[in-house]
Amino acid sequence: MKTRYINGNFYTLNPAQPKVTELWVEHGLISFLGSHPHWQADHTVNVQGWTCFPGFVDSHLHLIGYGEHLSLLQLNKNPDTHQVLSLVKAQFKGRALYAQGHLEQALTKVNLDLISSMVPILLRHADFHGATVNSAVLRQIGLSDHPTGILHEADALKAVQTLPKYQQDDLVNMVTVAIKKLHEFGITGGHTDDLYYFNGFHEVVSAYHKVLDTLPFRTHLLIHHLELDTYESLINKNPYAHPFLEFGAVGEIFYDGTLSSQTALMHHAYQGSQGYGQRQFSRDQWLAIVKRIRTLGLPIAVHAIGDLALDEVVDTFIDNPVKPGLHDRIIHASFAKNSTIKKLKKIPVMLDVQPQFVTSDLPWGSQLIPSKTELIYPFKTYLKHGLILCGGSDAPVEVPDPLKGIQSAFFRQATLSSSAFQPEEQLSMLDAVQLYTTGANAPSYLPHRQGKLVIGAVADLTFISEDFVSNPTLLSISKVMMTVINNQIVFQRNEVIKQIQY
Repeated sequence: MKTRYINGNFYTLNPAQPKVTELWVEHGLISFLGSHPHWQADHTVNVQGWTCFPGFVDSHLHLIGYGEHLSLLQLNKNPDTHQVLSLVKAQFKGRALYAQGHLEQALTKVNLDLISSMVPILLRHADFHGATVNSAVLRQIGLSDHPTGILHEADALKAVQTLPKYQQDDLVNMVTVAIKKLHEFGITGGHTDDLYYFNGFHEVVSAYHKVLDTLPFRTHLLIHHLELDTYESLINKNPYAHPFLEFGAVGEIFYDGTLSSQTALMHHAYQGSQGYGQRQFSRDQWLAIVKRIRTLGLPIAVHAIGDLALDEVVDTFIDNPVKPGLHDRIIHASFAKNSTIKKLKKIPVMLDVQPQFVTSDLPWGSQLIPSKTELIYPFKTYLKHGLILCGGSDAPVEVPDPLKGIQSAFFRQATLSSSAFQPEEQLSMLDAVQLYTTGANAPSYLPHRQGKLVIGAVADLTFISEDFVSNPTLLSISKVMMTVINNQIVFQRNEVIKQIQY
C-alpha cells in the first residue's frame, strides 16, 4: 500500500536533496521523495503547506517521571515562599504530599511543619537533585536533627525513596499519559532513564510493553547500573523484544550534581562560595562501575555537568575505551575547558545536551558559575570540533518541547526581547533542528533510523504549521500540527482535523 503526502514543505536533512514537496511511504518506510511519474497512491494526504521534519526525538528524558510529573502538584519554580506555602497548604488533605518543581529558597522544615509535622510532605527541587521536607520525612530517613530539611543528592534520594511504591497500573497510566503528551510535541521517540526508579527492571519494561502494543513510540531504555545483574541474566534470552523498544547504554550514572545545588563539579569555586561541587562516587567506586560495564561490552551514559566532571569522565573513557563500533554518551556537558574538547575529539562519544538549560538556568545561574569557566553551554564550539550533539529536555526538568529547545539553541535568549547569552555559541536554525533529528538518532546503527527523510528510512514525521527555517521569527508562533510514527498518525491538532484532505 502506497501513501502519498503532497503539498508539503519537507526538510529532508539530506544535503543531496534538501527539500521536496511530496513524499511516498510503503510498509512504514519512505519509498520515494518528489513526484513519481508512474506510481498511483492508495492513500493521499494533502498537508496544505505545512513544514515537515524527520520525527523529533528527545535524546534524554525520564519518560515515566514525566508521566508522574503530569499528575502531581507542580510548584513551577515559584520564587515566592508565601505562594508556595499557600499552594501546599491548599493541596494537603491529611495524607502524604509530594510536589515537584520547587525552587530552593528560604522555605524550610519549620514552614512545612506548620502544615504538618506528622504526615510526610516532600517538595522535590526543580533540578531533581534536592528536596525540602518536613520533620515527618526527616524522621523516616534518620535525620531528625537536620536543621533545615533542605536536602541534596544522596539525602534527597533517600527522602524520595520513602514515597509509597506505585502499582503496575500506575506505571502503565504514567507511560500512557507521557507518550500521548510527547506526541503532541511532535516527538516520535526518546532515550529514557526509568529502569531503577519505578519498581525495578521487570515492572518498568512490562509497563512499556503493555502501552507500546497500542501506542507507538520508539523507546530507547538506558540500563541503570544497579539493574545490570537483571539485564545480564536476560541478554541471551531477550524476553522483552518489541519493535518499539530497545536497550541502550548503561546510565544515567551521576558523576556529579547540578548547578542549582552547586554540586556540579567545577575546576574553580562557585562565585561567593568556597565550594567546587562534588563527585557522587569515590574514584575506586567509579572505576569499578566502569570496568563492570566494559566486561559486558556495553557503552556508558554518564551525567556530567561541571567542567571538571567532564574532564575526569573523558579521561576515564580514554583509559577504558568502549567496544569498537559503539559510542558512550555524556549527558549535559554544560561547562567545558578547551583542553577537554581536544580530548573529546579522540573518543567515540555523543553529547546529550539540553538547549533549554541556557534560557532557564543562565538568568540566575550566571551569578553562581565560576568566573574563570572557559566554555558555558558551548553548542557551537562542540559542533565546530565535529562532536555529535543530541538534543533533549531532561523532562520533567524541562518541558519536552523540541520547538522550545530549537528556539533556545538558535536565539539563546531568556525572552524574545532580551540579549543573547554568548551569541558566538548560537546554532543555525538547521543545526538546531538536527539536534532532535539526525543528532538524536546518531550514530545510525540501523539504516532506517537516521533522522533524515531518505529512501528506506522509517516514516516518522513531525509536521509544523510554519516554515521557521526560512523565517526564524515564525518559530514563536509555530505549532505541531501532526505527528506520524511508522506512517501511523498518532496526533493531529484539533482545529485542523476537519481541514486535512485525504
